[in-house]
Amino acid sequence: MTPNAREMSESRHEQIPRLLTELAAVVGTTNVLTKPSQQQSYVQGAIEAVTDATVAVVIPHSLVALWRVINICAAADVIIIAQAANTGLTGGSTPNGDYDRSLIVISMQLLGGVHLLNDAAELVALPAATLQQLESILAPLGREPHSVLGSSCVGASVIGGICNSSGGMLVQRGPAYTEMALFAKRNTSGQFELINHLGVDLGTRSEEMLETLQAGTFNENLNSTNSKACTNYHYQHEVRDCEAGTPARFNNDPNGLYEASGSAGKVIVFAVRVATFAKPKNEQTFYISTNDADTLTTLRKQWLKSELKLPVLAEYMHKDYNDITMHYGRDTCLSMRKLPASKIGSLYRLQAKIGYYLDKWHLPKTLPDWILQLTSKFMPLSLPAILTTQACSYKYHLIIKVADGFDNGINKNSDKNDGNNIAAAQNFLQNHLQQYQGALHICTELESQSLLVFRSAATAAMFRYHNLNQDKFGELLSTDIALPRNAVDWDETLPEHLQEQVSKTFYLGHFFCYVMHQDYLLKPKTNAKQFKDELLVFYDQRHIEYPAEHNVGHVYPAKTELHYFYKKLDPTNSLNPGIGQTEKWKNWQSSPIKEKLNDELYG
Repeated sequence: MTPNAREMSESRHEQIPRLLTELAAVVGTTNVLTKPSQQQSYVQGAIEAVTDATVAVVIPHSLVALWRVINICAAADVIIIAQAANTGLTGGSTPNGDYDRSLIVISMQLLGGVHLLNDAAELVALPAATLQQLESILAPLGREPHSVLGSSCVGASVIGGICNSSGGMLVQRGPAYTEMALFAKRNTSGQFELINHLGVDLGTRSEEMLETLQAGTFNENLNSTNSKACTNYHYQHEVRDCEAGTPARFNNDPNGLYEASGSAGKVIVFAVRVATFAKPKNEQTFYISTNDADTLTTLRKQWLKSELKLPVLAEYMHKDYNDITMHYGRDTCLSMRKLPASKIGSLYRLQAKIGYYLDKWHLPKTLPDWILQLTSKFMPLSLPAILTTQACSYKYHLIIKVADGFDNGINKNSDKNDGNNIAAAQNFLQNHLQQYQGALHICTELESQSLLVFRSAATAAMFRYHNLNQDKFGELLSTDIALPRNAVDWDETLPEHLQEQVSKTFYLGHFFCYVMHQDYLLKPKTNAKQFKDELLVFYDQRHIEYPAEHNVGHVYPAKTELHYFYKKLDPTNSLNPGIGQTEKWKNWQSSPIKEKLNDELYG
């Protein structure tokens, strides 16, 4: 280590005790986690992220405490990674690799709260408010949040969805988006500025504003003259334009980047204002299965170009995904049917802690999967018998849900429900399957619930399948892609040089949006990095955008517009540096530090 590097390391080493003392004075000693066993569930996400840079995980108990914590961190010139529910799939809210400064993870898990506005037509969500909590609050009022499936099952937060431009299953609503937020931005001088764009009068002093916001002591009936949007008003038009040569939605789309929206941790978000949606009075789920890809290609195109209202959802699953979810997803399906999202979130955190001790004791990390898989044999089947038969008998499957009796609340030009959607959709599907090969099942309410849980459990089942069969496969590569709206090659055929490196593929996605989640189990000797590079070239040739809805995290590169957006939000590169494989170094320096500065600090 060079003399300068040694001096910097020693300085940082001396700084840490003082920093921890100041943080503990704000949040309490028990909410400053410094032991690896305590930090495990906060620093480990869905992807392996090896780092020893984390000094502490800090858990503020109030918005004012959060404000004080980030200012202490700014004064100490440490890196901040703000974390909501840590349910992301690309590791964007966890540390990854080496950093040039000390690092603090701030968990928002104690900062829950929801304030309804304008007779529940809108709401303000605080950092720890989850989609599932919103569902519970809004259901008695006949309304629902932006996303009600998939992410809500695992306790995803509202603000996390906004910051990551999350999409989801619902065809009509598009990516999570708002132009109305209260957030802290670190300026070029290294100080935080609190910016109120909620359209709500909270006062003028920072701590006063945050106290008022948390307590909800502000006017909840606001006029509608504000020109800023709190949902994506344009998505219905975008998704219907099935002749366009670009995707309907993707994370690098500059049209979806606005302050908190798409910020990926580059600002500290205290609250967002978002729209709610009228809950349908009647819903009907249809299960369509076929061995002919053209049956689904033409169904999608004809529906989107017709006078039919957009469905609530249109979810695609390949038979290979059905098969592994049948065999490896029983316990996940059962837990999603029986447990509230808050309990499922707790199970994920428990799993991370168990993983830490398994590694510490040199036990197989797959041990919990083996135990759960053995016990799942005594659990109910993942699907009712009639759906199981159909799911196993055909190659391609589509779950379509249609609703009657609601106005989706997006804008005056959006699809408004006239009460005949279900009948019109059923007539269309029956006529379509008289012309094309396939089967149509009209689901009961119980069958509908089972199908949607089955779809939500599929990815977890695939991960377990890979974990328990590691002797047969190499690495697992998961991609999240957005096809051009006019594409016909959604049923992917890999080039021979790629196919020969793959043992199995698993495909599912949001079919009308053409957002696909594709998983590749590689052969044991396949070089995963080289395969991924070649695969992304193949995607580029097909004009596919990636990622589509899980954000760049540490898996994908941020393209030019997104990279510029990050730099504009965070000029000192102190919040979540390295996101989107961007520069990690202070003030966006392009050259990495050649000497590790923390080998003495974290030894």
